[in-house]
Amino acid sequence: MFCREAVASLSALEGEIAARGGTLVFVGNGTPLMAQAFVEQFQVTAPLYTDPSRAAFKAAGLTRAFGLNLRSVARGRRAMASGHRQGKVQGDPWQQGGVLVLDGDGVERYRQNTDEAGEALLLPPVLAALDALAR
Repeated sequence: MFCREAVASLSALEGEIAARGGTLVFVGNGTPLMAQAFVEQFQVTAPLYTDPSRAAFKAAGLTRAFGLNLRSVARGRRAMASGHRQGKVQGDPWQQGGVLVLDGDGVERYRQNTDEAGEALLLPPVLAALDALAR
């Protein structure tokens, strides 16, 4: 449910990201068929790539976190309250995500890692990083 929540949050900003000269791209870790089903079910309009080996996640320095804690349970309640439900687990459920802002040369200019299940993405800093690139 947390991946769904993150994709929905970022997808809502797709127009703002494009207006700032950015391109929203998602990377998952399920199979290509899982990725296609996710795109269709959740009407994802940004490109979604998948890396079942998780090599891209490792290269980006994104972590895996095992288990749940009270914070994750509270975050699950938040996600459910905003309409995101847990479905069939696909891919590596312990792989944590994040947001990377890269410049036109592929140089990382901003990073936000999620280190625990359900950790919310802070979206204003993402937009600020894009604004900084435009200067």
